[in-house]
Amino acid sequence: MNITLLLPLSAIVFLLASLLRRRRSLKYIQGPPVLSWLLGHEYELANQAEVGDLEFKWFRDYGTVFRSAGCCGEDILMVSDAEALHHILNTGGYRYPKTKDAVRFIRQISGRGLTWAQGVVHQRHKKALSPAFSESQLRLLLPLFQMYSEKLALRWRERFADNQIIDISHWLPKVTLDVLGSFDFQFGSLDDKASDLRVALQTMFASSQRPSKFTTLLRAWKRALPDSIVEWFEAVYVTEEDIRFKAYVDAAKGAARDLLDKNTSNLSANGEKITQESHDYLKGVEGKKDMLNMLLRSKAAEDPKKRLDDDEVLSQVSTMIFAGFEITACTLTWIIYELSRNLEDQQMLRAEIDAVREKRGDDAGLTSNDYDSMPFLNACIKEGLRLHPGVQFTTRKADLDDVVPLSQPVVSTSGEVMKKIPVMKGQRVHIAIAAYNRSPSVWGPDADQWKPSRYLDSASESKKQQSMIGVFGNVMSFGSGVRACIGWRFAVIEMQAILVCLLTQFEFQLPPGGLDIQTVPLRSMNAPMLRGKLDQGLQMPLVVKRRGRADA
Repeated sequence: MNITLLLPLSAIVFLLASLLRRRRSLKYIQGPPVLSWLLGHEYELANQAEVGDLEFKWFRDYGTVFRSAGCCGEDILMVSDAEALHHILNTGGYRYPKTKDAVRFIRQISGRGLTWAQGVVHQRHKKALSPAFSESQLRLLLPLFQMYSEKLALRWRERFADNQIIDISHWLPKVTLDVLGSFDFQFGSLDDKASDLRVALQTMFASSQRPSKFTTLLRAWKRALPDSIVEWFEAVYVTEEDIRFKAYVDAAKGAARDLLDKNTSNLSANGEKITQESHDYLKGVEGKKDMLNMLLRSKAAEDPKKRLDDDEVLSQVSTMIFAGFEITACTLTWIIYELSRNLEDQQMLRAEIDAVREKRGDDAGLTSNDYDSMPFLNACIKEGLRLHPGVQFTTRKADLDDVVPLSQPVVSTSGEVMKKIPVMKGQRVHIAIAAYNRSPSVWGPDADQWKPSRYLDSASESKKQQSMIGVFGNVMSFGSGVRACIGWRFAVIEMQAILVCLLTQFEFQLPPGGLDIQTVPLRSMNAPMLRGKLDQGLQMPLVVKRRGRADA
Protein backbone atom coordinates (compact mmCIF):
# COMPACT_ATOMS: atom_id res chain seq x y z
CA MET A 1 0.00 0.00 0.00
CA ASN A 2 1.31 3.46 -0.88
CA ILE A 3 2.34 5.53 2.11
CA THR A 4 0.56 8.55 0.64
CA LEU A 5 -2.72 6.68 1.12
CA LEU A 6 -1.87 5.28 4.54
CA LEU A 7 -0.77 8.51 6.23
CA PRO A 8 -4.02 10.45 5.65
CA LEU A 9 -6.00 7.47 6.88
CA SER A 10 -3.76 7.25 9.95
CA ALA A 11 -4.26 10.93 10.64
CA ILE A 12 -8.05 10.58 10.51
CA VAL A 13 -7.99 7.58 12.85
CA PHE A 14 -5.77 9.28 15.40
CA LEU A 15 -7.72 12.52 15.29
CA LEU A 16 -10.92 10.59 16.01
CA ALA A 17 -9.18 8.84 18.89
CA SER A 18 -7.70 12.05 20.34
CA LEU A 19 -10.61 12.65 22.74
CA LEU A 20 -9.97 9.31 24.39
CA ARG A 21 -6.26 10.03 24.45
CA ARG A 22 -6.84 13.28 26.31
CA ARG A 23 -8.67 11.34 29.02
CA ARG A 24 -5.58 9.18 29.39
CA SER A 25 -3.10 12.06 29.40
CA LEU A 26 0.00 11.69 31.55
CA LYS A 27 1.19 15.28 31.07
CA TYR A 28 1.66 15.66 34.82
CA ILE A 29 4.49 13.09 34.70
CA GLN A 30 7.94 14.16 33.53
CA GLY A 31 9.44 12.70 30.38
CA PRO A 32 11.97 13.32 27.62
CA PRO A 33 11.33 15.96 24.94
CA VAL A 34 9.51 14.83 21.80
CA LEU A 35 11.07 15.61 18.42
CA SER A 36 8.22 14.22 16.31
CA TRP A 37 4.51 14.33 17.21
CA LEU A 38 3.84 11.82 14.43
CA LEU A 39 6.38 9.19 15.56
CA GLY A 40 6.83 10.08 19.23
CA HIS A 41 9.65 8.08 20.81
CA GLU A 42 8.56 4.75 19.30
CA TYR A 43 10.74 4.99 16.22
CA GLU A 44 13.75 6.17 18.28
CA LEU A 45 13.44 3.35 20.81
CA ALA A 46 13.14 0.67 18.13
CA ASN A 47 16.14 2.00 16.22
CA GLN A 48 18.60 2.93 18.98
CA ALA A 49 22.14 1.80 18.23
CA GLU A 50 22.46 -0.23 21.41
CA VAL A 51 19.95 -1.63 23.90
CA GLY A 52 19.35 0.91 26.65
CA ASP A 53 21.00 3.90 24.99
CA LEU A 54 17.81 5.92 25.42
CA GLU A 55 15.63 4.39 28.13
CA PHE A 56 18.46 3.72 30.61
CA LYS A 57 19.37 7.42 30.47
CA TRP A 58 15.73 8.49 30.71
CA PHE A 59 15.15 6.37 33.81
CA ARG A 60 18.25 7.94 35.38
CA ASP A 61 17.00 11.42 34.51
CA TYR A 62 13.31 11.12 35.44
CA GLY A 63 13.12 8.26 37.94
CA THR A 64 11.66 4.76 37.89
CA VAL A 65 8.48 5.96 36.13
CA PHE A 66 8.25 8.54 33.34
CA ARG A 67 6.09 9.55 30.40
CA SER A 68 7.10 8.49 26.91
CA ALA A 69 5.47 9.57 23.66
CA GLY A 70 3.73 7.21 21.27
CA CYS A 71 2.71 7.99 17.72
CA CYS A 72 0.42 10.99 17.18
CA GLY A 73 0.57 12.32 20.71
CA GLU A 74 -0.21 9.14 22.68
CA ASP A 75 1.18 9.07 26.22
CA ILE A 76 2.87 5.84 27.32
CA LEU A 77 3.70 5.06 30.94
CA MET A 78 7.27 3.71 31.17
CA VAL A 79 7.82 1.61 34.30
CA SER A 80 10.87 0.07 35.97
CA ASP A 81 9.77 0.67 39.56
CA ALA A 82 9.72 -2.56 41.59
CA GLU A 83 6.48 -1.94 43.49
CA ALA A 84 4.72 -0.66 40.37
CA LEU A 85 5.77 -3.76 38.44
CA HIS A 86 4.61 -6.01 41.26
CA HIS A 87 1.24 -4.23 41.26
CA ILE A 88 0.79 -4.44 37.49
CA LEU A 89 2.06 -7.98 36.91
CA ASN A 90 1.48 -9.80 40.20
CA THR A 91 -1.31 -8.07 42.10
CA GLY A 92 -3.02 -6.92 38.92
CA GLY A 93 -3.33 -10.44 37.52
CA TYR A 94 -5.20 -10.22 34.24
CA ARG A 95 -6.25 -6.58 34.76
CA TYR A 96 -3.31 -5.48 32.61
CA PRO A 97 -3.64 -7.62 29.45
CA LYS A 98 -1.33 -7.54 26.46
CA THR A 99 -2.09 -4.89 23.88
CA LYS A 100 -4.03 -5.78 20.73
CA ASP A 101 -1.05 -5.35 18.43
CA ALA A 102 1.09 -7.63 20.63
CA VAL A 103 -1.61 -10.32 20.61
CA ARG A 104 -1.94 -10.12 16.82
CA PHE A 105 1.82 -10.40 16.34
CA ILE A 106 2.09 -13.40 18.66
CA ARG A 107 -0.69 -15.17 16.80
CA GLN A 108 1.09 -14.45 13.53
CA ILE A 109 4.42 -15.94 14.61
CA SER A 110 3.24 -18.87 16.75
CA GLY A 111 -0.53 -19.29 16.59
CA ARG A 112 -3.17 -19.43 19.31
CA GLY A 113 -0.88 -20.78 22.01
CA LEU A 114 -0.23 -19.89 25.63
CA THR A 115 1.58 -16.60 24.95
CA TRP A 116 -1.29 -15.44 22.70
CA ALA A 117 -4.09 -16.28 25.15
CA GLN A 118 -5.65 -13.68 27.45
CA GLY A 119 -7.70 -13.84 30.66
CA VAL A 120 -9.78 -16.99 31.19
CA VAL A 121 -8.43 -18.48 27.96
CA HIS A 122 -4.89 -18.10 29.30
CA GLN A 123 -5.99 -19.76 32.56
CA ARG A 124 -7.32 -22.72 30.56
CA HIS A 125 -4.13 -23.03 28.51
CA LYS A 126 -1.91 -22.72 31.57
CA LYS A 127 -3.88 -25.34 33.50
CA ALA A 128 -3.51 -27.76 30.60
CA LEU A 129 0.26 -27.27 30.23
CA SER A 130 1.48 -26.70 33.80
CA PRO A 131 2.02 -30.40 34.68
CA ALA A 132 4.45 -30.73 31.75
CA PHE A 133 6.58 -27.91 33.18
CA SER A 134 6.58 -28.93 36.82
CA GLU A 135 9.96 -29.31 38.52
CA SER A 136 9.54 -33.05 38.97
CA GLN A 137 8.65 -33.56 35.30
CA LEU A 138 11.51 -31.42 34.00
CA ARG A 139 14.05 -33.31 36.09
CA LEU A 140 13.18 -36.34 33.96
CA LEU A 141 14.41 -34.44 30.90
CA LEU A 142 17.87 -33.83 32.36
CA PRO A 143 19.45 -36.86 30.60
CA LEU A 144 18.26 -35.41 27.30
CA PHE A 145 19.82 -32.00 28.07
CA GLN A 146 23.08 -33.69 29.05
CA MET A 147 23.12 -35.88 25.95
CA TYR A 148 22.87 -32.93 23.56
CA SER A 149 25.39 -30.92 25.59
CA GLU A 150 27.84 -33.79 25.19
CA LYS A 151 27.11 -33.93 21.47
CA LEU A 152 27.93 -30.22 21.14
CA ALA A 153 31.26 -30.75 22.93
CA LEU A 154 31.98 -33.71 20.65
CA ARG A 155 31.28 -31.67 17.51
CA TRP A 156 33.71 -28.99 18.67
CA ARG A 157 36.42 -31.58 19.26
CA GLU A 158 35.78 -33.14 15.86
CA ARG A 159 35.70 -29.93 13.82
CA PHE A 160 38.04 -27.51 15.57
CA ALA A 161 41.64 -27.68 16.65
CA ASP A 162 42.68 -26.74 20.16
CA ASN A 163 42.97 -23.01 20.95
CA GLN A 164 40.85 -22.10 17.94
CA ILE A 165 38.32 -19.30 17.65
CA ILE A 166 34.75 -20.60 17.57
CA ASP A 167 31.67 -18.44 17.02
CA ILE A 168 29.62 -19.79 19.90
CA SER A 169 26.57 -17.78 18.79
CA HIS A 170 26.41 -20.08 15.75
CA TRP A 171 26.62 -23.32 17.77
CA LEU A 172 24.56 -22.71 20.89
CA PRO A 173 21.26 -22.35 18.96
CA LYS A 174 21.96 -25.78 17.47
CA VAL A 175 22.00 -27.46 20.87
CA THR A 176 19.01 -25.52 22.25
CA LEU A 177 17.05 -26.46 19.14
CA ASP A 178 17.95 -30.15 19.41
CA VAL A 179 17.01 -30.10 23.11
CA LEU A 180 13.47 -29.37 21.97
CA GLY A 181 13.48 -33.01 20.92
CA SER A 182 11.83 -33.43 24.33
CA PHE A 183 8.68 -32.51 22.39
CA ASP A 184 9.34 -35.53 20.16
CA PHE A 185 10.81 -33.55 17.25
CA GLN A 186 14.08 -34.71 15.72
CA PHE A 187 15.68 -31.52 14.42
CA GLY A 188 19.16 -33.01 13.95
CA SER A 189 20.70 -29.54 14.05
CA LEU A 190 24.03 -30.69 15.52
CA ASP A 191 24.14 -33.43 12.86
CA ASP A 192 23.32 -30.97 10.05
CA LYS A 193 20.30 -33.05 9.06
CA ALA A 194 17.70 -31.62 6.70
CA SER A 195 14.47 -30.51 8.38
CA ASP A 196 11.78 -28.31 6.86
CA LEU A 197 10.69 -27.21 10.32
CA ARG A 198 14.24 -26.31 11.37
CA VAL A 199 14.80 -24.31 8.18
CA ALA A 200 11.49 -22.47 8.62
CA LEU A 201 12.34 -21.66 12.24
CA GLN A 202 15.88 -20.48 11.55
CA THR A 203 14.89 -18.33 8.57
CA MET A 204 11.66 -16.76 9.81
CA PHE A 205 13.56 -13.59 10.78
CA ALA A 206 16.19 -13.94 8.03
CA SER A 207 15.85 -10.45 6.56
CA SER A 208 13.92 -8.73 9.33
CA GLN A 209 15.05 -5.16 9.76
CA ARG A 210 14.57 -2.57 12.43
CA PRO A 211 11.20 -0.90 11.83
CA SER A 212 11.12 1.98 9.39
CA LYS A 213 9.08 5.14 9.99
CA PHE A 214 6.41 3.67 7.74
CA THR A 215 6.33 0.41 9.73
CA THR A 216 6.19 2.33 13.02
CA LEU A 217 3.15 4.27 11.83
CA LEU A 218 1.59 1.16 10.37
CA ARG A 219 1.81 -0.61 13.74
CA ALA A 220 0.23 2.37 15.50
CA TRP A 221 -2.51 2.50 12.86
CA LYS A 222 -3.29 -1.19 13.38
CA ARG A 223 -3.38 -0.67 17.14
CA ALA A 224 -6.11 1.97 16.78
CA LEU A 225 -8.42 0.07 14.41
CA PRO A 226 -10.89 -2.77 15.01
CA ASP A 227 -9.60 -6.31 14.48
CA SER A 228 -11.88 -6.87 11.46
CA ILE A 229 -10.33 -3.95 9.54
CA VAL A 230 -6.78 -4.98 10.47
CA GLU A 231 -7.42 -8.57 9.39
CA TRP A 232 -8.74 -7.33 6.03
CA PHE A 233 -5.72 -5.10 5.58
CA GLU A 234 -3.25 -7.86 6.47
CA ALA A 235 -4.91 -10.18 3.95
CA VAL A 236 -4.36 -7.57 1.23
CA TYR A 237 -0.96 -6.21 2.25
CA VAL A 238 1.34 -9.25 2.66
CA THR A 239 5.07 -8.78 3.23
CA GLU A 240 7.96 -11.24 2.79
CA GLU A 241 8.19 -11.38 6.57
CA ASP A 242 4.52 -12.37 6.78
CA ILE A 243 5.19 -15.22 4.35
CA ARG A 244 8.13 -16.51 6.44
CA PHE A 245 6.10 -16.35 9.66
CA LYS A 246 3.30 -18.34 8.04
CA ALA A 247 5.79 -20.90 6.71
CA TYR A 248 7.09 -21.55 10.23
CA VAL A 249 3.64 -21.78 11.84
CA ASP A 250 2.40 -24.11 9.08
CA ALA A 251 5.50 -26.32 9.38
CA ALA A 252 5.30 -26.47 13.19
CA LYS A 253 1.59 -27.22 13.23
CA GLY A 254 2.01 -29.82 10.49
CA ALA A 255 4.73 -31.63 12.42
CA ALA A 256 2.68 -31.41 15.61
CA ARG A 257 -0.37 -32.79 13.85
CA ASP A 258 1.61 -35.79 12.58
CA LEU A 259 2.93 -36.54 16.07
CA LEU A 260 -0.44 -36.20 17.74
CA ASP A 261 -2.17 -38.33 15.12
CA LYS A 262 0.49 -41.00 15.58
CA ASN A 263 0.04 -41.03 19.34
CA THR A 264 -3.72 -40.55 19.56
CA SER A 265 -4.22 -44.31 19.16
CA ASN A 266 -2.65 -44.69 22.61
CA LEU A 267 -5.37 -42.59 24.18
CA SER A 268 -7.86 -44.69 26.10
CA ALA A 269 -11.60 -44.24 25.78
CA ASN A 270 -11.88 -42.05 28.89
CA GLY A 271 -9.09 -39.77 27.74
CA GLU A 272 -7.16 -40.18 30.96
CA LYS A 273 -4.71 -43.01 30.34
CA ILE A 274 -2.10 -42.30 27.67
CA THR A 275 0.99 -44.31 26.93
CA GLN A 276 3.97 -43.16 24.95
CA GLU A 277 6.65 -45.44 23.57
CA SER A 278 8.77 -42.87 21.76
CA HIS A 279 10.44 -41.30 24.84
CA ASP A 280 13.03 -43.86 25.91
CA TYR A 281 14.10 -41.72 28.84
CA LEU A 282 10.50 -41.71 30.13
CA LYS A 283 9.76 -45.43 29.80
CA GLY A 284 8.54 -47.02 32.99
CA VAL A 285 7.55 -43.73 34.58
CA GLU A 286 4.10 -43.79 36.12
CA GLY A 287 1.57 -41.16 35.06
CA LYS A 288 3.64 -39.57 32.31
CA LYS A 289 3.12 -35.82 32.12
CA ASP A 290 5.39 -34.77 29.29
CA MET A 291 4.08 -32.12 26.94
CA LEU A 292 2.81 -34.48 24.24
CA ASN A 293 0.79 -36.50 26.73
CA MET A 294 -0.64 -33.39 28.37
CA LEU A 295 -1.74 -32.06 24.98
CA LEU A 296 -3.43 -35.36 24.18
CA ARG A 297 -5.22 -35.28 27.54
CA SER A 298 -6.31 -31.67 26.99
CA LYS A 299 -7.63 -32.43 23.54
CA ALA A 300 -9.71 -35.32 24.90
CA ALA A 301 -10.86 -33.66 28.14
CA GLU A 302 -14.61 -33.58 28.76
CA ASP A 303 -14.41 -30.51 31.03
CA PRO A 304 -14.51 -27.40 28.76
CA LYS A 305 -12.38 -25.55 31.33
CA LYS A 306 -9.55 -28.00 30.63
CA ARG A 307 -10.13 -28.77 26.95
CA LEU A 308 -8.05 -27.26 24.13
CA ASP A 309 -9.39 -27.24 20.59
CA ASP A 310 -7.35 -28.70 17.73
CA ASP A 311 -5.75 -25.42 16.68
CA GLU A 312 -4.90 -24.48 20.28
CA VAL A 313 -3.19 -27.85 20.75
CA LEU A 314 -1.12 -27.42 17.60
CA SER A 315 -0.30 -23.82 18.50
CA GLN A 316 1.16 -24.88 21.87
CA VAL A 317 3.84 -26.81 20.02
CA SER A 318 4.77 -23.95 17.68
CA THR A 319 4.78 -21.57 20.67
CA MET A 320 7.08 -23.71 22.83
CA ILE A 321 9.53 -24.34 19.98
CA PHE A 322 9.70 -20.66 19.10
CA ALA A 323 10.02 -19.51 22.73
CA GLY A 324 12.56 -22.16 23.75
CA PHE A 325 15.03 -21.92 20.90
CA GLU A 326 16.82 -18.65 20.26
CA ILE A 327 16.44 -16.68 23.49
CA THR A 328 17.95 -19.45 25.65
CA ALA A 329 20.86 -19.76 23.23
CA CYS A 330 21.36 -15.98 23.31
CA THR A 331 21.42 -15.95 27.12
CA LEU A 332 24.02 -18.74 27.17
CA THR A 333 26.10 -16.80 24.67
CA TRP A 334 26.12 -13.75 26.93
CA ILE A 335 27.00 -15.79 30.05
CA ILE A 336 29.99 -17.45 28.38
CA TYR A 337 31.07 -14.05 27.02
CA GLU A 338 31.00 -12.55 30.54
CA LEU A 339 32.97 -15.52 31.90
CA SER A 340 35.52 -14.95 29.13
CA ARG A 341 35.87 -11.32 30.20
CA ASN A 342 36.06 -12.26 33.87
CA LEU A 343 38.47 -15.21 33.99
CA GLU A 344 38.58 -15.31 37.79
CA ASP A 345 34.85 -16.00 37.82
CA GLN A 346 35.28 -18.67 35.15
CA GLN A 347 37.98 -20.34 37.20
CA MET A 348 35.88 -20.13 40.34
CA LEU A 349 32.91 -21.70 38.59
CA ARG A 350 35.01 -24.46 37.05
CA ALA A 351 36.51 -25.26 40.47
CA GLU A 352 33.00 -25.54 41.91
CA ILE A 353 31.97 -27.92 39.11
CA ASP A 354 35.13 -30.03 39.48
CA ALA A 355 34.59 -30.29 43.24
CA VAL A 356 31.05 -31.60 42.81
CA ARG A 357 32.21 -34.08 40.15
CA GLU A 358 35.04 -35.32 42.33
CA LYS A 359 32.66 -35.81 45.25
CA ARG A 360 30.26 -37.87 43.13
CA GLY A 361 32.95 -39.75 41.24
CA ASP A 362 33.93 -39.37 37.60
CA ASP A 363 31.60 -42.11 36.39
CA ALA A 364 28.50 -40.80 38.16
CA GLY A 365 26.20 -38.57 36.16
CA LEU A 366 25.23 -35.27 37.72
CA THR A 367 21.67 -34.83 38.96
CA SER A 368 19.45 -31.76 39.23
CA ASN A 369 20.28 -31.68 42.94
CA ASP A 370 23.97 -31.49 42.03
CA TYR A 371 23.33 -28.48 39.77
CA ASP A 372 21.20 -26.79 42.41
CA SER A 373 23.96 -27.37 45.00
CA MET A 374 26.37 -25.17 42.98
CA PRO A 375 25.72 -21.63 44.28
CA PHE A 376 28.17 -19.90 41.95
CA LEU A 377 26.81 -21.70 38.86
CA ASN A 378 23.32 -20.46 39.64
CA ALA A 379 24.62 -17.01 40.56
CA CYS A 380 26.25 -16.74 37.11
CA ILE A 381 23.02 -17.81 35.40
CA LYS A 382 21.01 -15.25 37.38
CA GLU A 383 23.54 -12.52 36.64
CA GLY A 384 23.52 -13.37 32.93
CA LEU A 385 19.74 -13.19 32.87
CA ARG A 386 19.82 -9.90 34.76
CA LEU A 387 22.40 -8.09 32.63
CA HIS A 388 21.31 -9.61 29.31
CA PRO A 389 17.58 -10.39 29.39
CA GLY A 390 16.24 -12.16 26.35
CA VAL A 391 13.82 -9.34 25.62
CA GLN A 392 14.09 -5.65 26.38
CA PHE A 393 10.49 -4.86 27.24
CA THR A 394 6.87 -5.98 27.11
CA THR A 395 3.72 -3.90 26.87
CA ARG A 396 0.44 -4.01 28.76
CA LYS A 397 -2.81 -2.02 28.75
CA ALA A 398 -4.86 -1.03 31.80
CA ASP A 399 -8.22 -2.79 31.69
CA LEU A 400 -9.71 -0.45 34.30
CA ASP A 401 -9.02 2.83 36.08
CA ASP A 402 -6.29 2.18 38.64
CA VAL A 403 -3.73 3.71 40.99
CA VAL A 404 -0.21 2.31 40.69
CA PRO A 405 1.97 2.52 43.86
CA LEU A 406 5.68 3.36 43.66
CA SER A 407 8.62 2.19 45.75
CA GLN A 408 10.64 5.18 44.53
CA PRO A 409 8.66 8.46 44.46
CA VAL A 410 8.95 10.64 41.35
CA VAL A 411 8.60 14.39 40.89
CA SER A 412 5.73 15.63 38.71
CA THR A 413 5.97 18.44 36.16
CA SER A 414 4.59 20.81 38.83
CA GLY A 415 7.20 19.76 41.39
CA GLU A 416 4.89 17.53 43.43
CA VAL A 417 6.43 14.37 44.92
CA MET A 418 4.30 11.46 43.74
CA LYS A 419 4.14 8.10 45.53
CA LYS A 420 1.28 6.82 43.35
CA ILE A 421 0.39 7.16 39.68
CA PRO A 422 -3.29 7.27 38.67
CA VAL A 423 -3.93 5.59 35.31
CA MET A 424 -7.08 5.47 33.21
CA LYS A 425 -8.62 2.47 31.49
CA GLY A 426 -6.93 1.87 28.14
CA GLN A 427 -3.59 3.37 29.22
CA ARG A 428 -0.63 1.69 27.51
CA VAL A 429 2.12 0.66 29.96
CA HIS A 430 5.65 -0.14 28.87
CA ILE A 431 7.24 -2.77 31.17
CA ALA A 432 10.96 -1.98 31.03
CA ILE A 433 12.50 -5.40 31.75
CA ALA A 434 16.10 -4.45 30.97
CA ALA A 435 15.87 -1.18 32.92
CA TYR A 436 14.43 -2.87 36.03
CA ASN A 437 17.18 -5.50 35.87
CA ARG A 438 19.73 -2.68 36.14
CA SER A 439 17.86 -0.48 38.60
CA PRO A 440 20.28 0.88 41.27
CA SER A 441 17.40 1.02 43.77
CA VAL A 442 17.15 -2.78 43.58
CA TRP A 443 20.66 -3.92 42.67
CA GLY A 444 22.83 -1.15 44.11
CA PRO A 445 25.27 1.33 42.54
CA ASP A 446 27.07 -1.44 40.61
CA ALA A 447 23.88 -2.51 38.82
CA ASP A 448 25.50 -2.07 35.39
CA GLN A 449 28.40 -4.39 36.23
CA TRP A 450 28.80 -8.17 35.95
CA LYS A 451 28.93 -9.32 39.57
CA PRO A 452 27.51 -12.81 40.23
CA SER A 453 28.75 -12.61 43.82
CA ARG A 454 25.85 -10.22 44.53
CA TYR A 455 23.65 -13.35 44.80
CA LEU A 456 25.96 -14.82 47.43
CA ASP A 457 25.84 -11.67 49.61
CA SER A 458 23.14 -12.18 52.23
CA ALA A 459 22.75 -8.43 52.80
CA SER A 460 22.24 -7.79 49.10
CA GLU A 461 19.92 -10.79 48.84
CA SER A 462 17.70 -9.49 51.65
CA LYS A 463 17.49 -6.13 49.89
CA LYS A 464 16.34 -7.74 46.64
CA GLN A 465 13.75 -9.84 48.46
CA GLN A 466 11.87 -6.66 49.32
CA SER A 467 10.61 -6.28 45.75
CA MET A 468 9.57 -9.93 45.16
CA ILE A 469 9.56 -9.63 41.37
CA GLY A 470 10.06 -12.44 38.89
CA VAL A 471 10.27 -16.20 39.31
CA PHE A 472 14.05 -16.71 39.43
CA GLY A 473 16.66 -14.56 41.14
CA ASN A 474 14.38 -11.51 41.42
CA VAL A 475 15.07 -10.70 37.77
CA MET A 476 12.33 -9.80 35.28
CA SER A 477 13.80 -11.82 32.40
CA PHE A 478 11.11 -14.52 32.70
CA GLY A 479 8.37 -12.02 33.48
CA SER A 480 6.37 -12.06 36.69
CA GLY A 481 2.95 -12.91 38.04
CA VAL A 482 0.28 -15.01 36.32
CA ARG A 483 1.87 -14.43 32.91
CA ALA A 484 5.43 -15.37 33.91
CA CYS A 485 7.14 -17.71 31.44
CA ILE A 486 5.80 -21.22 32.03
CA GLY A 487 9.05 -22.71 30.72
CA TRP A 488 11.48 -20.87 33.01
CA ARG A 489 12.50 -24.04 34.89
CA PHE A 490 13.05 -25.80 31.56
CA ALA A 491 15.40 -22.97 30.50
CA VAL A 492 17.30 -22.91 33.81
CA ILE A 493 17.91 -26.68 33.91
CA GLU A 494 18.93 -26.59 30.26
CA MET A 495 21.43 -23.79 30.89
CA GLN A 496 22.81 -25.59 33.95
CA ALA A 497 23.47 -28.75 31.95
CA ILE A 498 25.05 -26.98 28.96
CA LEU A 499 27.28 -24.68 31.02
CA VAL A 500 28.54 -27.48 33.28
CA CYS A 501 29.33 -29.70 30.29
CA LEU A 502 31.17 -27.00 28.33
CA LEU A 503 33.11 -25.60 31.30
CA THR A 504 34.18 -29.11 32.28
CA GLN A 505 35.72 -29.74 28.87
CA PHE A 506 36.76 -26.27 27.65
CA GLU A 507 38.19 -22.94 28.70
CA PHE A 508 36.95 -19.74 27.06
CA GLN A 509 38.90 -16.55 26.40
CA LEU A 510 38.49 -13.37 24.40
CA PRO A 511 40.42 -13.41 21.10
CA PRO A 512 43.68 -11.42 20.83
CA GLY A 513 42.79 -7.74 20.79
CA GLY A 514 39.51 -8.36 22.60
CA LEU A 515 35.97 -7.94 21.30
CA ASP A 516 33.90 -4.83 20.71
CA ILE A 517 30.43 -6.26 21.24
CA GLN A 518 27.32 -4.21 20.57
CA THR A 519 24.00 -5.21 22.13
CA VAL A 520 21.55 -4.73 19.28
CA PRO A 521 17.74 -4.76 19.72
CA LEU A 522 16.87 -7.28 17.02
CA ARG A 523 13.43 -8.91 16.57
CA SER A 524 12.64 -8.18 20.25
CA MET A 525 15.89 -9.91 21.31
CA ASN A 526 19.02 -8.36 22.79
CA ALA A 527 21.47 -9.73 20.23
CA PRO A 528 25.32 -9.69 20.46
CA MET A 529 26.98 -8.34 17.32
CA LEU A 530 30.42 -7.03 16.42
CA ARG A 531 30.52 -3.26 16.23
CA GLY A 532 30.99 -2.17 12.64
CA LYS A 533 29.88 -5.59 11.35
CA LEU A 534 26.18 -5.54 12.10
CA ASP A 535 25.40 -6.72 8.57
CA GLN A 536 26.99 -10.08 9.49
CA GLY A 537 24.36 -10.81 12.13
CA LEU A 538 24.87 -12.42 15.54
CA GLN A 539 28.51 -13.11 16.37
CA MET A 540 30.45 -14.13 19.46
CA PRO A 541 33.90 -15.42 18.41
CA LEU A 542 35.81 -16.76 21.42
CA VAL A 543 39.04 -18.71 21.84
CA VAL A 544 38.09 -22.22 22.97
CA LYS A 545 40.83 -24.25 24.65
CA ARG A 546 40.43 -27.94 25.48
CA ARG A 547 40.90 -29.11 29.01
CA GLY A 548 42.77 -32.31 29.83
CA ARG A 549 39.71 -34.43 30.52
CA ALA A 550 37.39 -35.29 27.65
CA ASP A 551 34.54 -36.74 29.67
CA ALA A 552 31.87 -34.63 31.27
